Amino acid sequence: MIIKTKHSMQKMSQRGMNKELINIVLIHGFIKKDKIILNKKRCDQFLKKLDKQYKKIKYLKNELLITRLNIYRKTLLKIRDKGGVTLVIMGDTLVTIYNTNIRIKKRRRPKRRK
Repeated sequence: MIIKTKHSMQKMSQRGMNKELINIVLIHGFIKKDKIILNKKRCDQFLKKLDKQYKKIKYLKNELLITRLNIYRKTLLKIRDKGGVTLVIMGDTLVTIYNTNIRIKKRRRPKRRK
């Protein structure tokens, strides 16, 4: 169980994030130092897997599982629309949470002088 600080609760409400979103990032995100990151690329991978499972469950006509998958899919799409989500965790305490908008900048090579 994660303990949320006052700061993290405030940032969650400012940035439109909820408990379900944090749980999905904790489950599917990858760890990088003291951060847990779930970016667009990984969201797309999980959405593809979820769509495959959805077809199988729809065939079984299990309404409870279908509603749960719809909620899960909706949350993954929300994370994807944000560009990804990053959690900063220290021990078992959630310090802060923010949108991941990492864009790789290409380094320009200096021009050669003649």
